[in-house]
Order: sequence, then C-alpha cells, then structure tokens
Amino acid sequence: MTTIDATGNSSLSKLANSYKSNDEEKKKSDDYLGREAFLKMLVAQLQNQDPLNPMEGSDFSAQLAQFSSLEQLINVNKSVQSMADAFQKSSETDATSFIGKEVTGNANSVEISSGAASGGQYTLPTTSEVMINITNAEGHVVKTIYPGQQTAGDYQLNWDGTDNGGKVVADGSYTYQVLANTGSGYAALPTTVTGKVDSVSYQNGKAYLNIGGALLSPDSVVKVGSPQVAETEKSMTALDYLGKDISYSGHAFAVEGGKLSGSNIKFGLESQEDVTIEILDSKGNVVNSFEIGAENTVIGNNEINWNGSDASGNLVSDGIYTYSVKSASGKANIAESGDVTGIKYIDGKQYLVAGSDGNLVSISSVTEIN
Repeated sequence: MTTIDATGNSSLSKLANSYKSNDEEKKKSDDYLGREAFLKMLVAQLQNQDPLNPMEGSDFSAQLAQFSSLEQLINVNKSVQSMADAFQKSSETDATSFIGKEVTGNANSVEISSGAASGGQYTLPTTSEVMINITNAEGHVVKTIYPGQQTAGDYQLNWDGTDNGGKVVADGSYTYQVLANTGSGYAALPTTVTGKVDSVSYQNGKAYLNIGGALLSPDSVVKVGSPQVAETEKSMTALDYLGKDISYSGHAFAVEGGKLSGSNIKFGLESQEDVTIEILDSKGNVVNSFEIGAENTVIGNNEINWNGSDASGNLVSDGIYTYSVKSASGKANIAESGDVTGIKYIDGKQYLVAGSDGNLVSISSVTEIN
C-alpha cells in the first residue's frame, strides 16, 4: 500500500514552522487574539488536506476574505484607540485654559502618590465636631478621621495615607466627605470651592486645577467666570494706581510720529517648545507674526524685541499695538508685574506706565494689586 505524506509540501511546512518559531515573539506584541489563531488554522488546513481531493478554490477564497475582514476590524480598533488617546491628551491640555479664570467646582478628591496625600480642604461655617470619611474608587470607606471639635474657618485635609488598619493605601484618586456636628447630629458639609485658578498640577498623570492650594479636577467644575474685581478696584482711576505694584497680562506698544515706544515681549515657558508671536493693532487685526523654534527658547523667562515692522518689513502706522504668545503646549505665560510710575494719554485713552521698562499697561489688563 502506498502511504501518502500529508505534510510533504515543504513550502507549507516552512510556512507553518515560521509561525511556530515566531509564536513567543508575537505573544509579546500588542497583537489581538484571533489573527494568529486564524493563520495557524489556515496553514494546518492546507498542510493536512487530501492531495487527491484538495480544498475547493471558492472555500479558500472565502476564508481569505474572512481574514481580510478580520484585519480591517483590527485596524479600525487601533484607529479608535488612537482617537481616544488623542482626545484624552487634548482634554488634559484644555485644563490650562482655566488658568486665570474664577471657577466653582466640587473639591472632594485627594490624591495618593508614593504613599503621600495631596489636596483636600473644607470650610466650617460654625464651631463643630468633625468626622471625615475617605472612600476609594470602588465606593468603600478606607479611612475615617476624627479631627474633633474645630472652630469656624478653612482647613486642609490631614490624612497620612493609611487605611483604618494602619496600612498604606495604594496610589490613586480618593474622595472624601466631611461631616459636622453642631449638637443635633452629623450632617455632610458641601465641599465646593470657588476661586481663581493659579496653575495646573499633575498627579498620577491627571491634570488638576490649583486654587489657593486646593486641587480641583476639571471634570468637577460647575461654573467658570472672569476673576471678580474688588469693589475698591472697580472705582479706582488711573491716578489711584500711581506708586502701586501691579500684576498685568501683557502690555501695549505705542507708535507715535514713526517712533516705537517699548519693544520687549516677555513670556514664560515650562519646557522648550515652538512659540508663535502675533502683533495686533487696536482693532485686533494681525499686522505681523513670527515663529521661534524650540531650540531658541528656554525653560523659564524668555524675552524678545519687536522692531515695529509689519509683515512686509515696513514700519507700522501710528497707533497702539498689543501682542499674543502661543506655544505648542498652550502654557505660555505673559504675566508681568511692576510699580506704576506714571500715566500716559494716547488717542484719548489712559495707560499706566509700569515696570523698569516703562511698559504701557491698559487698566483692563491689570490682574492684581500686590
């Protein structure tokens, strides 16, 4: 009797062996379950088919079509994941847009990093007996703190990062609830916080808004507005600013009789990155713009000069001009400060003269009186 070797096709054997030899390597990759199994089954089917009665071509084509569909689904899945990652990064970047704004949010989160707690504050309206419950992501209370009786005022959450058994909890995000007892039983206190966003902090890869030392998740923000100006500042005239140390968001340039007054543009960066600067006229139109490569910037304070020219290299016409600084990360800071040494009238409008450079500062751009 003649014996038929079902694995006699050397090409198929080599193909099968190549999948076997690379099996461990492919397991280490980010491959999806299903593709490799399909290929192995297809090769095994081709190896073990009856040479006298091979598989129909239509069946083989149908299986290849199924494999093609599988590949497309895998690619679609990768594309969706890439979009999700990009959206997450975009959301984190958007947190910087809150800087300088006054926000209200539910500040009931605390972060544990390397066993240390950060964030968490509460305000007592009256003297109360206080109890605080700290809850993990699953909703289980991991720690109950008893600060005891406290008078009215603002307090920081004092947690050592351990659970009720004294064991250090895992790094991550936790929430807390403050209960106050004024004599008629414990009642939950609201943990909302309102204030100006000073900066953005990152804990465990997540962005948080820093409001006077309190960390607030952008997701918990319920109200956004411009910083409120004190009543005394609303009624202040330009003369009232003389001799005061002010903070302001950028300054103005004046071109009078073909001469430029002030030329320096200062901005702060948290990392070396590409920067685009635009010069704007009094109507907000861009008259010139130029880019600075990351290799020409430094971490911290940067300063360049504008020579008063437009995009064509000609001196701009007389008037008031301002500027904007846009960085790749969106974190460029143009805040400045200095003493007000004088007042200047241009086109019927008052400008403060501030700082050692004699910057022209619009009263509307003053952010704080130090």
